[in-house]
Amino acid sequence: MQGHKKRPVLLLGWAPRIVIAIARSLHQHGVPVDVASFPSSSSISSRAIRYFERVPRPDLDGPGFVAQLRDLVRKGGHDMVIPTDDQTLVAIMEHYDDFKDLSHIACPPPEITKLALNKSLTLEIARGCGIRIPHTKTISNSSQLAELIGSFPFPWILKPADKEIRLEEIKSYTLKDANEVTATFSQEREFAPAMLLQEYCSGVGVGIEILLHRGDCVAVFQHRRLQELPYTGGFSVTAIAETPDPALVEKSVALLRAMQWEGPAMVEFKVNPTDGNAVLMEVNGRYWGTISLPISAGVNFPLYQWQLAHGEVPIVPDKYAVGTKWRWTAGHIGRLHGLLVAARRSRSARKALVLSLMQLPVTFSPAVYDSLFEFSDPMPAVLELFRAFKYFSMYDVGALLKKRLSIPVSRPSAN
Repeated sequence: MQGHKKRPVLLLGWAPRIVIAIARSLHQHGVPVDVASFPSSSSISSRAIRYFERVPRPDLDGPGFVAQLRDLVRKGGHDMVIPTDDQTLVAIMEHYDDFKDLSHIACPPPEITKLALNKSLTLEIARGCGIRIPHTKTISNSSQLAELIGSFPFPWILKPADKEIRLEEIKSYTLKDANEVTATFSQEREFAPAMLLQEYCSGVGVGIEILLHRGDCVAVFQHRRLQELPYTGGFSVTAIAETPDPALVEKSVALLRAMQWEGPAMVEFKVNPTDGNAVLMEVNGRYWGTISLPISAGVNFPLYQWQLAHGEVPIVPDKYAVGTKWRWTAGHIGRLHGLLVAARRSRSARKALVLSLMQLPVTFSPAVYDSLFEFSDPMPAVLELFRAFKYFSMYDVGALLKKRLSIPVSRPSAN
């Protein structure tokens, strides 16, 4: 492909920290990039993106989604389409045959993609590979929770069994004890789709990022979560690059091979720092929220994937910059906001808030890579910060008004 004009790539997604990191990676190597997302998402702009367009949500207008996206790919001349989040991955999976004749679809066929989107299937394959998984029960009705009290210790984690989200994201719960089970589900409730009830696994979140091509491990990277949103566990807001743990890499590769995976994926573990035992949490079958961390540390996953799709051989370094730190600034602000709200009634939240405030000089050190900010392309970071402050300001004003009017306000759960 050397000396030839490179055809554009179409990214599907709504999360700037993922979409823009991929766009910059490809743009810096001469690949034009366009972005498409759903109507409810905010627009994404960057010097690395030629244009942004919205397409219908497939769960509301499947034929419209297919028709508009096919037209977009044809007119844009895109020879590669990359879904960058679970919603767009589901959309492509369900309409895979409608697009595979137009462009290279940068995800496995539906029967394989399903194995990563369905957590129950992922855990079953992992069990078969000898990988430790949490004690797990599938729950279809809240009455089953009471029946399981005493069968394994609290706290419990109740979360969706399937990432095939339709209209609204299904809520996850942390249940501390039997009383909280009763209080949370005082009325019987059906879960459709089913939910997973799991034991709480203590430890730190460790992500093993891998690029597989025809069964071969082309690139590998490891990061550890330092802070999360919410503070009780969730998305990474700060993370650090680590030397790959050979045992975790071996387990991750074995799992992905058993799934017949092709392309990038992150295998997430909880690792107990006292004994080193690792428990599988899930597999993200697409680019992950911290994708700009490995790129900053020297492992350029999006470029390697593009090169493999175009018959080129990636030059992957033997080592990367271990110790590189990363921060999602808008997410960190959200975490602090959540801690401030929870600290009014939670001792653990107050302790976490004090610790976070003490760590601010380190967290916002110039040595820490920002997920979005670049001097040559500052607007993505500025826009996301503006939207974050606007969102939390509106939340606080609404909460204040409801308090003045003596109307109860729902608050995020806290330990």
